[in-house]
Amino acid sequence: MIKKIFILGASSDLGLSLINLMLEKKDCIIGLHCFSGKQRLTKFLKNIKKNQKIKIFQSSLDSQKKCHKLVEKFLNWSGGVNTFIQLNGNVSKVKTWTKLSQKDYEKDLEINLSSVFYTSQKIFESMKKKGGKIILTSTSSALHGGGETSLAYGISKSGIISLTKALARFGGKYNIIANVIAPGFIKTRFHTKVMKRSKKQLNRRLEFIKLNRAGTAEDVSKLILFLVFENNFTTGEIISIDGGDWI
Repeated sequence: MIKKIFILGASSDLGLSLINLMLEKKDCIIGLHCFSGKQRLTKFLKNIKKNQKIKIFQSSLDSQKKCHKLVEKFLNWSGGVNTFIQLNGNVSKVKTWTKLSQKDYEKDLEINLSSVFYTSQKIFESMKKKGGKIILTSTSSALHGGGETSLAYGISKSGIISLTKALARFGGKYNIIANVIAPGFIKTRFHTKVMKRSKKQLNRRLEFIKLNRAGTAEDVSKLILFLVFENNFTTGEIISIDGGDWI
């Protein structure tokens, strides 16, 4: 069966790693969503061999209407969807949660949770016809209250866990399988560019990981590929990938 895959937030480090591995598969139609990362995606795709039908869909995610329209554009192009992978995430301001403004708090919830909820509405309705697989992305810190300087992110990612549980519960009778991955400390631009952590801070963070190293984008990508191509019975689960963090 042809995999008709839509990836939300495909221009992230995780997205590029996943695309690179996914392009080795056969019989895939892949839609790549981005907002500000179109140039990064275009450059990446230009330098790799492509065996599948693939297209970039650029859109902001700041309203239900835009999220629905984004999915509709993908469906019109692909002819359907049986795999939805969500990778987008945002931290508006890295500051103590008591100092976070209403504007930044609401923006984080909008991008990290509301956009995924709205997108899932359209994806779910389409998948009800023939079933499908949904893989959403939370964070391992969300299971423990979130971080002091990224609490809005943690709260919204906790919402992603609830959304996944609901999709699995409501989607079971339609053969829709939904799971959520919860990455821990993964070596990506998120920590250096978004969270603005120094090398010293990053090294201190490693002390909490039982495997004594950061995870890689490829570690996460391989888990996602398993859920897409191999898993046919596990649903509604939170799958941590954190090297033994929080134990």
